[in-house]
Amino acid sequence: MELRQLEYFIQICKSGSFTKAKEELGVTQPTLSQQIRVLEDEYNIPLFDRVSRGVEMTEAGKILLKKGNAIMNLLEEARNEIYGRSSRNHTSGETITIGCCPAELEYLAPFFMRFREKYPNILLKIMDTEDAENQVLEQRADIGITANPITDASVNSTHLYRQEMALLVRSGHPLADKSSIPFRALQQINSIMFREQNKSLIEMYCFSYGFALKSIIETSSISVLIHGVRHGLGAALIPTSLLESLRDDCLSIVKLEGHVPCWDISLVYPNSVTMRPTVRKFIQEMGAYVQDVLLVAR
Repeated sequence: MELRQLEYFIQICKSGSFTKAKEELGVTQPTLSQQIRVLEDEYNIPLFDRVSRGVEMTEAGKILLKKGNAIMNLLEEARNEIYGRSSRNHTSGETITIGCCPAELEYLAPFFMRFREKYPNILLKIMDTEDAENQVLEQRADIGITANPITDASVNSTHLYRQEMALLVRSGHPLADKSSIPFRALQQINSIMFREQNKSLIEMYCFSYGFALKSIIETSSISVLIHGVRHGLGAALIPTSLLESLRDDCLSIVKLEGHVPCWDISLVYPNSVTMRPTVRKFIQEMGAYVQDVLLVAR
């Protein structure tokens, strides 16, 4: 039996169903079901009875849950002793290393500040990286935030939110009085700017419409793009999330219609039951922040 299988089993017991458990664990239902089958095959006895409202533990399942909780508690005690802290103060003086794609740092900065204020004894070490998955796999980061698809089954991935593009123009621009335009209309713009991180995505969408954009500035800095638009250098394609707080009478936001460039942001973390409690807490806090603040704001 692997600790991962025991963690899956305990979570199903807590959730009362495979569906709820997979959401808590950040794994797919086939993966969860397969691991429980392996566990049941090892003991050669069913651990759950399937009922209409979910699952119920068999007598064997109840025994395993009791012993499994004891094992997890012993692991927690060992972890706390190794880190030289009591179970009541296991967050004191710890560091959480986060590998975050540069494009999302500005958008997520309020969450990092909020977490730091709530847990002042936890140091957040935030690194900008385009390869957050490998940072986690190589244990150079506890958590990754990425827009790239996950390729390794040994890490978990939880979807956070979706980013979409909008067009930022200066007041007086021919499109400034438009609330929205079709994406295809971008081919009529003589000069446009966008972040270099989004270049391949934008080019792919333009190719699907049969045109190419003429870019005059490619930069990783949102402030440079906004400054360029404000001074009449052209229009800029910017994620809508970074425009939500923009208040400037000299600028106008034009939404894009139809097939709009977008990408999904995910949280990446090790598929391991030995994850530190502080890292688990960070994952929980970020999930709550996305649901309560970011998605509500949209």
